Amino acid sequence: MNPNITIRSFYIVLILCFFTSIKGYGQTIPVGSYTEELLRREQVAGDSNNHSSFVIRPVAATIANSNLQSLIASPEYLKFNFMGMQSGLRILPFNWLNEYNVNRPYGYNNSSLYPNAGYQSMFSGGFSLKAGILTVQVKPEFVYAQNKNFSTFADVQANNNSTALLGAYFGTINGIDAPERFGTSSLKHLYPGQSKITLSYKSVEAGVSTENLWWGPSIRNSITMSNSAPGFFHWTFNSTKPAKTVIGSFEWQIIGGNLKQSGFAPDDVSKLKYGNNSYVPKPKVTRYISAYSVNWQPKWLKGLYLGASAYDYLDKDSVYHNKSIIRKAIPVIIGSSEKANNAANGQNGDQQDFAYTLNIRQLLPLYKAELYFEWGRNDRSGSLSDLIEEPEHSSAYTFGGRKLFELSRGGFIQIKSEITQLQRAPTYLLRDEPSWYVHSQSPRDGYTNYGRYVGAGIGPGGNSFIFDISYLKNYNSYGLMLERQLHNNDLYYQAFAGTNSYNLHWVDIAGTFYTNLKFRNYLISAEATPVYTLNYEYKNGSTFNLHARINFTYFFN
Repeated sequence: MNPNITIRSFYIVLILCFFTSIKGYGQTIPVGSYTEELLRREQVAGDSNNHSSFVIRPVAATIANSNLQSLIASPEYLKFNFMGMQSGLRILPFNWLNEYNVNRPYGYNNSSLYPNAGYQSMFSGGFSLKAGILTVQVKPEFVYAQNKNFSTFADVQANNNSTALLGAYFGTINGIDAPERFGTSSLKHLYPGQSKITLSYKSVEAGVSTENLWWGPSIRNSITMSNSAPGFFHWTFNSTKPAKTVIGSFEWQIIGGNLKQSGFAPDDVSKLKYGNNSYVPKPKVTRYISAYSVNWQPKWLKGLYLGASAYDYLDKDSVYHNKSIIRKAIPVIIGSSEKANNAANGQNGDQQDFAYTLNIRQLLPLYKAELYFEWGRNDRSGSLSDLIEEPEHSSAYTFGGRKLFELSRGGFIQIKSEITQLQRAPTYLLRDEPSWYVHSQSPRDGYTNYGRYVGAGIGPGGNSFIFDISYLKNYNSYGLMLERQLHNNDLYYQAFAGTNSYNLHWVDIAGTFYTNLKFRNYLISAEATPVYTLNYEYKNGSTFNLHARINFTYFFN
């Protein structure tokens, strides 16, 4: 976070507080937290009056029933009147997350954590201060990662002389800032984490934030926004609860912010005997991201949510600084053009990357179930006929749902499943088709923040299928999640087309045993994941890995 921007923004919102006296809704529930999962589960079971779509997250703490408020923040420790309005200070839960990967990195949706081999830990805690319409939420994240050595692509393929494989590999890393390993030493970093300074008026909020965002109805992979990267500094204008109109309820968020570079180049490409001069260093520049998400719940169709999201990012270089203030602030709406993405296809574009998604979620509380679908397109359609003829071109999708089966003695059996595909459609054989999150020309850092994917954690060309079954009772859960994750099939088909090598896909088969146990003021969340890998880094063979994590949470209540 830029401290100068943050302090300046704080003074601005503090001054504005003296000119209004409307009670606001400021505090949020962090993306990926167990409390968020409990809230959504209650809604699916029909046990709450919560009408949130859960498509634009983080959600406001005010949507939670009183029985869950103790898991969000403490009671007000400090109470005071601010210009005649009741105000106070609340302590946010303290988290200590520990993770260990035996042989190599595994997992995603990890916020500030690194792709790390060995031990890794994150501490997080803070407070929420509400003074009238002003909310100051401070919850930084301190991360330590052992960053143990492991075999990367350059190690595994060091002696490979395939021009197709090396061309596909460098074609990817030259268009994205996503190192396999972040240097050779242990890592320590303090991130601003789930922090923000905002003003609220009724159901509307505006301010600055570094919170993780999640846009879309999915539970495992979100195409446009997820918590697979550290949260980035952004301004936000958003709803805090569904706004009712004559045609139904609406939720929305529009943001603009900065995406940062990792600071690490894939220097180990020097290990490659052939083609190691193909890496093109990226300019040191910040990217500006502009994005929006909107969701509609039609009043005539109970439980149905319809939404759309889009993002646009570009380098903050001389081209950016020559734009008008409006085109700098919200290019996702007015600053982008039909040729905005052509640079990704080797043509002269206006140095931006654009993508959009459409989503639908159907809540079925009578059956204690939900279904959802998200479809996205990376780059604009050439025309309406192009979209009709080849809707699969440059597209991605996620489809999933859950069902709760109530047991006679209380508790539930829950089944969840989700499938995500980011792999390019076969239309790439006839026309240029970029990989998701990769941009071969400016902005060449791609859709990342600090070297991690802002979108789906499976990354460019990735596919995933999960099946999750668990036993739930009160706040506790015990479950097993099976996942098949296929790594960058875009690279695979480009590298092995015409070679008859159909059996070198890099695939992880993982089974995660997990539990969440709450007692008194403590929550322990633990998981162990044995991982069986076929053809690691596209080299024939099978290997094993073990991932384990345990998270301790203390609630101040």
